[in-house]
Amino acid sequence: MVISIESRVVRIGFVGLCVAVLTLAESVTAQSERSVQHRVPADYMSFLGAQWLEREERVDQEQPEKVLDAMRLGAGDVVADVGCGSGYYARRIVPRVQPGGTVYCEDIQPEMLDIMQKLAEDEQVDGIRAVLGTSTDLKLPRGKIDWIIIADVYHEMSEPVSMLAGIRESLSPTGRVALLEYRVEDGTGDQIKADHTMSVRQVLDEWQDAGFVLVELHEFLPSQHLFFFRPEISKDDEEVLRDYDLHDAINQGVVEVEVSGADEGNVTVRIRRTGERDVVITSPAGAYFRSSGSGATRDMIARRDGWIKLTEDGWQNWPIRAVARQLSGLSPERDDRLELLSGATVPAIQALMEAIQTGTYFINDSPAFYAPRTFGMEQAAVWVADADLDYKTISRNINADRLPPPYAVAFALIFCDASGVDVTSRKIWKDREAIFGGLREESLNAWFQLKNIP
Repeated sequence: MVISIESRVVRIGFVGLCVAVLTLAESVTAQSERSVQHRVPADYMSFLGAQWLEREERVDQEQPEKVLDAMRLGAGDVVADVGCGSGYYARRIVPRVQPGGTVYCEDIQPEMLDIMQKLAEDEQVDGIRAVLGTSTDLKLPRGKIDWIIIADVYHEMSEPVSMLAGIRESLSPTGRVALLEYRVEDGTGDQIKADHTMSVRQVLDEWQDAGFVLVELHEFLPSQHLFFFRPEISKDDEEVLRDYDLHDAINQGVVEVEVSGADEGNVTVRIRRTGERDVVITSPAGAYFRSSGSGATRDMIARRDGWIKLTEDGWQNWPIRAVARQLSGLSPERDDRLELLSGATVPAIQALMEAIQTGTYFINDSPAFYAPRTFGMEQAAVWVADADLDYKTISRNINADRLPPPYAVAFALIFCDASGVDVTSRKIWKDREAIFGGLREESLNAWFQLKNIP
């Protein structure tokens, strides 16, 4: 049996039962959680994959016309499609900025620009200017661009600091950026390789450090975030869509929060804003939801970053993907109260969840390998690293989705190892031959052979 390394995750619903209101004193540490794990840029797509950029399914999967509608382009606008590839977006932009508009198509591969120009000629699209950039220089005119669109490319930029500086320099005084990235948080982007997805938290951390502010966050696309950024002008700018770490938002009185009971796969956070301004709230992988200790609910650990945009008054349900720390409940009596704590409450588990969210692993100096991102694998990893359960117990109790237990546990061991857990000291290592003996995934066997050397 061969396991695909890009298997799609089955999304699991949530059930919220009893509710307990969290208070600041009891449940929220003062420590800010805004810092995020350092991100390693993905390898860029070769021009040999240009045909994939032109796939028919992309119209439904990414809905480019809705993206361009949201940008409200007009005649005379100067637009740059950065990392344009085959010119999929650029060719659609041209008629929206005529008459008088200009569209720059920038890419670091001359072969991509050749493909773009051929497709533009075939479709009789005039007015695209090809720009051969580099990994550190966009080669765009300074101060002239009204809109820059970056469609699923930013995560591939090997020198993001230099590129973000170049983007700022290229924008006109009123210029903006439309940034598209596949979601890491909710599973809708799990069909994409892990390092080709980004969370709201990751994006905001990098773009705000570079002097940009968020002015809109659209979530109408099936699998992608759509951010609108512009350079920061004033700290008190009313147009800015403010964002907060969940803990900071509670401590500052920006939101009120209640935590409902959890099921396998999700914790339900009920949240409402206290002011009239729209806000974006994010939470980190590894956020800790502790049981009150008096009921059957287990401690829960967020297995991905989370995000929610609050645009209305009143309570909203915010499902955060999570796994259980314990195998079973703490007592026979039903009690679903949870306390929200810092992810740093258990640093080893937080490091593990961050490694799993990153989603790539390496064997010696190999290129990146990608693990299927499934609830079963993520749950197994916590039970190996924290609860130190044996293989028989784990395989009997995990929901393995489309991964058979040996594969789920094998990938879990890899990410435990990557996060600093000594897997050879865990009970499960006694059954390593049973786990790896029948696997047909070459990377898993290669990792096991290296780890199993006496």
